[in-house]
Amino acid sequence: MERVVVTGLGLVTALGADKDVVFRRLLDQDCAITDCEDLRAAGFRHVRAGRCPESPSQAARGRQLAVAAARAAAADSGLKLPEDTFLCVGSTMGESSAFEVAAQDDLPRSVLIDATSVSFARAVRAELGLRGDFRTYGTACAAGNYAIGSAAAHLSLGRGKVALAGGVEPFSRIAMLGFSRSRAMSSHGVCRPFDLARDGMVLGEGAAFLVLEVESHARARGATPWAVVGALGLSCDAEHPVAPLPDGSMAGLAFQDALSAQGLTADQIDWVCAHGTGTVLSDAAEAQMLHRVFGAKSPPVSSLKGALGHTLGAASAIEACVCVMALQHQVIPPNVGLQQPAFDLDLVDRPRPASLGWVANVALAFGGLNTVLLMGRYA
Repeated sequence: MERVVVTGLGLVTALGADKDVVFRRLLDQDCAITDCEDLRAAGFRHVRAGRCPESPSQAARGRQLAVAAARAAAADSGLKLPEDTFLCVGSTMGESSAFEVAAQDDLPRSVLIDATSVSFARAVRAELGLRGDFRTYGTACAAGNYAIGSAAAHLSLGRGKVALAGGVEPFSRIAMLGFSRSRAMSSHGVCRPFDLARDGMVLGEGAAFLVLEVESHARARGATPWAVVGALGLSCDAEHPVAPLPDGSMAGLAFQDALSAQGLTADQIDWVCAHGTGTVLSDAAEAQMLHRVFGAKSPPVSSLKGALGHTLGAASAIEACVCVMALQHQVIPPNVGLQQPAFDLDLVDRPRPASLGWVANVALAFGGLNTVLLMGRYA
């Protein structure tokens, strides 16, 4: 099977829509989480979120985020994407604004069906003139990893030469209300992954896509690959609809499966881009998982959600883009908001130059869906 490489990145986040600007701001430990006056006016208990500064219209917010990120990834690759490009898109809710309207008005069923994550794929296909197969994944906060892993498998099995994969999540008031009622939100509106004072998550929004190619195709057109997409490890806790398995055993199995499939040992992982939501239970379970995999000595660990908020179905796609940039620049971005480490892990609290060969992108979703996507430096 041919190696699958990354040749283009595109993202839209609360820290900006230029990949280099976003990476620099992550290294500068900037936080994009701010007060949202519209949420305050609507009477929400929690009014802080990480929202995109150039907000598209609410009605088609997700589709506009998706198209912007996909267009940027295609341009970044320097490739006119062929019509048969395989497309994979992950999301949690789809175009959530339609479901918010449906809570007040009797919308036709067809309108709601069109608002699922399939609408994002259709918008991207129309924008870029794609005619190939496509897949969408509604696997909650692990959806980006699912999409990227699926696209890479499609290429490595010889079913195509080029793929576009990522995740999209517009800001959702439904999600905001649901997480608030479940007491998962930070009471202070500050996300502190793996910190002793962490008290919950903060919502964000965004989109990210990666252009993937089989190595021979990229080299034949003179492209310079930036990273290798490695194995995707999957497992399910099968324990609870929303709470993680406390001992992290099934998440650890996903990690071990990824390592085994890639032919790596745990000590060859140079950075873990953690799920790190800032909630009490999830961070503790993830820490247990990391101890299971790495023993007493963990590699450097950091989460991006203190800077961006939790972007749900877009999170692991955005994080995959950052993994690629970390491999390029050989610098690990820090945990924004970390003050008092709560776990015996090597938690990165400032930008750290490092020799990065393989990194692991961890995404753990509701329903006990555990994913670990390995990404390697291209050599």
